[in-house]
Amino acid sequence: MQEFFINKGATLPALRMEVIMDGRRDYEKFCAAIQNASVTFSMTRVSDGIKKIGKSPARVVSRENEGCEEEYLLQYDWKERDTKEAGIYRGQFEITFEDGLVMEGMTLPKGKLTVPIQDELMIYVLDGSIKK
Repeated sequence: MQEFFINKGATLPALRMEVIMDGRRDYEKFCAAIQNASVTFSMTRVSDGIKKIGKSPARVVSRENEGCEEEYLLQYDWKERDTKEAGIYRGQFEITFEDGLVMEGMTLPKGKLTVPIQDELMIYVLDGSIKK
């Protein structure tokens, strides 16, 4: 399980989730495709299943690293209304890859991918007093 903590009413830090290089040979295709994909973020309250955020625009950002390989993160920038109520939420990103993208003779992935794939993303909006 992945956990993220933010204070009630806060907008920082942004929620970032790593796009993991899993050793597959098509990771290069995935990285090329994700740069042209649309990304949304949804968040559902665990206690009653009510959706707090529904397919709100998110983005793909480059991760600064020491290596030669490009790495990417999915990022959601909070709005004050998103963290207005303290509670425990389940979050997920949805990546929609465009159809028919070809790069240097490679056909890139198409369709939708929900992230995280294996673990759940649990978001804890704390009833704290420090806001940014």
